[in-house]
Amino acid sequence: MAQALPTGKIAFVSFRDEYEGAPNREIYLISSDGSGPINLTRNSCADDEPDVSPDGTKIAWFSDRDGDAEIHVMNADGSDVTQLTTDGGAVSPRWSPDGEHIAYARGGTIMMMNADGSDPVIVLPGQPEPDVENLCETGGFPGGWSPDGSRIVYYAASITTGIAHVCTVTLDGQVETVVAEPPVYNVEPVWSPDGERIAFRSIRDENHDVYVVELADGSERRLTETAALDIEPDWSPDGEWIVFGSSRDAIATDIYIMRSDGSDVRRLTEHPAKDSYPTWSP
Repeated sequence: MAQALPTGKIAFVSFRDEYEGAPNREIYLISSDGSGPINLTRNSCADDEPDVSPDGTKIAWFSDRDGDAEIHVMNADGSDVTQLTTDGGAVSPRWSPDGEHIAYARGGTIMMMNADGSDPVIVLPGQPEPDVENLCETGGFPGGWSPDGSRIVYYAASITTGIAHVCTVTLDGQVETVVAEPPVYNVEPVWSPDGERIAFRSIRDENHDVYVVELADGSERRLTETAALDIEPDWSPDGEWIVFGSSRDAIATDIYIMRSDGSDVRRLTEHPAKDSYPTWSP
């Protein structure tokens, strides 16, 4: 039986709007077939890394509109913008599966707060440049949560070596390494809705591609294999599709989708400016 086409909306970052002649990052929303692009943020500052709440009603992202990177939340139509953090350097917001919490990073420290911005706590402290053997112990940048809400998946990177590992951490700070081999740049992890796989980007053979690792046995599958950038994967809510950014048909990246086995690749955006950081909404 043929798989159904994906439904829902996709939020992403685009440089297509310009203020005073300079490219400006904005949060856009499109249908899963690429139609109906809407600019949700419309300001002259950087708006980046959107993540849609599990019920599809809210979008969390970071913006420097108040002078430093802070986590904000808005309705899915762009209304009712609320700033959640105030200490600066807050990036990579990720909703918990129940919509009650948001994980994020500040200076490599993985944080968690209530969805209204209250009660921020440290999940995993960031540390100075680490020994690669203990990379996952040094904090990082969250990519999402396990479906049961018990763990956060993240990547931890060594600046001096260019090596990054995919890791998970419990809410009380217990760390597990998921992808450390080969010792390359493994980043942007996101958990599948069924909890069995993690998609991520890896630089192997001097090329950026999307991979999936099976958590049961650690086996990996390469989903993209082009000379272009294939980056920033995210799962559809049913786990049947993956949205990602790719430069395969242009200099700048556009938004694409593919089935979760890497087949049936479809281009959703086509613009001279960069489109990136896609995230799927119900």
